[in-house]
Amino acid sequence: MKLLGMFIMALTMVLPAKAEKGTTELKVKSSIVCEMCKDKIEKGLVYTKGIKSVKVDVDGNEISVKYDEDKISELEIKQAINKLGYVADDMKPAKEDYDKLHGCCKAGGVCD
Repeated sequence: MKLLGMFIMALTMVLPAKAEKGTTELKVKSSIVCEMCKDKIEKGLVYTKGIKSVKVDVDGNEISVKYDEDKISELEIKQAINKLGYVADDMKPAKEDYDKLHGCCKAGGVCD
C-alpha cells in the first residue's frame, strides 16, 4: 500500500511537467490602460492557434503569453497584439487598428 501511494505521488509530479513540455512563455510590454484593454487582449489572443494562455497585468503594462513555439512565433504573437490595437514591445499597431479601440483604451502617443 505504501508503495502504491509513492507511485501515485510520483506520477502526479511527472504528469503536469509533461503537459507543459513544448510551452514557452513570452512577456510583452504594452499600451494597456484599463480592465477593458485586459479583457480585449485576453479574449482576442486566447483562441489564436498555438497560444495556450494569456494573462494581462494592467498595472505593470505587461502581457504574459504561454505558447507552443512549434505553432506560433514571438513575432506572430506581437503582430496579433498589434492587430488588436495595442503596442507589443517596440512594435506599434497600425493606425486603423488603434483607431478601433474604445476612447479610454487609447494610450497617448501610440499613433500620434
